[in-house]
Amino acid sequence: MIKKLLSGEFGLGETFWKFGIFGTLIVHVFVRVFEFLLHKQIGNIRLVDYYLHYFNPINFNGWAIFFTLCYIGAVVFFLYYGICVWLGVLRSSASFERSNILKFLSRLLIALFLAINIWSIF
Repeated sequence: MIKKLLSGEFGLGETFWKFGIFGTLIVHVFVRVFEFLLHKQIGNIRLVDYYLHYFNPINFNGWAIFFTLCYIGAVVFFLYYGICVWLGVLRSSASFERSNILKFLSRLLIALFLAINIWSIF
């Protein structure tokens, strides 16, 4: 499905709404859930500070390590998915022939939506 998305085989509406808006929101929720579970384990300490200053390799918190790996994996997947969605919207809008305004708006809005979601994670 990601291959079809990248090649722009889906229509512009489906790519924009199904993958761009709803898919991004679902992946964003997973990132936030793992972030919440991670902060329940390490408290209000930044992740880097926790591993540089508070992490004890002899008496470590296994759940903190697990949720750190889940959180980092979810963030990496979110970035990958965001790039795939952006390229998919660009390619499917290139083959869209009804309106040039909708082409431009879909490209602009998906770029803004992805930028806001990425900004909110970091």
